[in-house]
Amino acid sequence: MILDILKFLFFLFLKIIPKSKKVLVFGDRGGRRYADNSRHLFIYLHTNYKNFKCVWISKDHKVINYLREKKLRSYHPNSPIGLFYCLIAKYHIFNFVEDDIHKYITQFSNSILLWHGVLPKKLKSLEINTSYILKIIYKNLNKYFIYPEKKLAENIFERFPKNKYKLLISNLPRNLIFSIKDLQKKDYYRTTNEIKFLEELYKEKKHILGYFPTWRRDGLELFRDIKNMTELDKLDKVLRENNSIIIVKQHMNSEKKDNNILYNQKIENIVDYLKKLENFRFVNYEFDLNSILEICDVLISDYSGVILDYLYLNRPIVTYAPDYITFKKHNGFNLDPLENQFTYYAKDINDLSILISNFNNDKEAFCSLHQEKRNKVKNRVFPANLWIENIINLFK
Repeated sequence: MILDILKFLFFLFLKIIPKSKKVLVFGDRGGRRYADNSRHLFIYLHTNYKNFKCVWISKDHKVINYLREKKLRSYHPNSPIGLFYCLIAKYHIFNFVEDDIHKYITQFSNSILLWHGVLPKKLKSLEINTSYILKIIYKNLNKYFIYPEKKLAENIFERFPKNKYKLLISNLPRNLIFSIKDLQKKDYYRTTNEIKFLEELYKEKKHILGYFPTWRRDGLELFRDIKNMTELDKLDKVLRENNSIIIVKQHMNSEKKDNNILYNQKIENIVDYLKKLENFRFVNYEFDLNSILEICDVLISDYSGVILDYLYLNRPIVTYAPDYITFKKHNGFNLDPLENQFTYYAKDINDLSILISNFNNDKEAFCSLHQEKRNKVKNRVFPANLWIENIINLFK
């Protein structure tokens, strides 16, 4: 009860501070990254709506210095000017949790939770009890949760305290990059390191397969079916024979630098082994996935939301999921990639090797097989002509 009263007093304090109609603050991943939906919206507004003062809040001084070099506003949340912008911002815009910007101020401010992708997999339901005082606070704030499709949003939306967020239907800002034709304009949404990474991969003149699995509860999402590391050597040989490389990005929870309580150190064993092989490359933790998806000729994943973003490129997808039957039984899906038949299925690493060879042998046939179903799912998840005007209207 005392804690709730303190929260209410803090809310009242924030409420009496005048808000600027032009200031918007952005953040991501507990202040550690400059990526995902908030980054793309930050750049889009800075480029196309000069009347807004867009400020990136980060706990990482490398991010802050990088953005300042690019003539963009960025501050630490606990610096005097960072606190000032957090206090006067019209909206706090983030992807993950309130601590993306400021753990306390964001919670009691008008905010927009952009989330970090459309989830094919189901999330476990949560029992959340909201106190009477918090209900009053939420009723007097404008908080929005962004998702492109109402039915798919339900599984996530029900995990938040009741009435904390209003659902706003909109596309994901990070998908804007797929609608841009001009390469220079695309690169404006990318960091210098992402651009260099893409340039180096292009120089290799090989087929590029992106392997981006979703996180598992045990923290071990990479190549879950292998019994020993020599199976990776065989896959490496298949890649060599088919003039291909696999670029790997671990889930953020599985990156040591994420400082996540769910991190499992055992994943470093397979990561270290893969880094020694000839035909594997790793994507940095800091990189925004949608900024590099375009280089991938084929996407390999399982139940990650990346399979839905990748539909914009209309290229082949492989559901590499050794645990599919178990996962479906114990977890379930909001949108099952296999039942909807818009991806290939590799039940183990041997199937994956065969599919890699099949792609190399007849690219046109491999790409066209699921094309109709891919478009059908894309139009269901991301309705035609749905971009981000609904979000922009909130700021206007």
